[in-house]
Amino acid sequence: MKVLLLTLCLATALVAEELYEEVGDDFNASEVLENPRLLSSYVKCLLFQGPCTAEVKRIRDALPEVLETHCAKCTKRQKQLGQQLTQGVKKNHPTMWDELVAHYDPNGKYQDAFKDLLEGN
Repeated sequence: MKVLLLTLCLATALVAEELYEEVGDDFNASEVLENPRLLSSYVKCLLFQGPCTAEVKRIRDALPEVLETHCAKCTKRQKQLGQQLTQGVKKNHPTMWDELVAHYDPNGKYQDAFKDLLEGN
């Protein structure tokens, strides 16, 4: 019984390590999208053009892998936030969207990943 319990604990720990660190509960995507100054600051961080908060820096550091793996290590909430932010930026701030795509996908390699994220897949 102890061996089974230990095995389950280790398996749970390994699965937990496979996911990205959860975004803080206080992160509000709508607030970011509705605040041009905050959104611009986040985009500058993502483009390596300005300072970053710790949370946005973690996102920036993970983005290449997120795109490569189609967000395989993302939690459900991270996928929802990513979809909301991606759709909002693409729709309401097309210049920022174009800058992000040019930076993270200059050759169009991740178009399927962007499409999946926009559609919530």
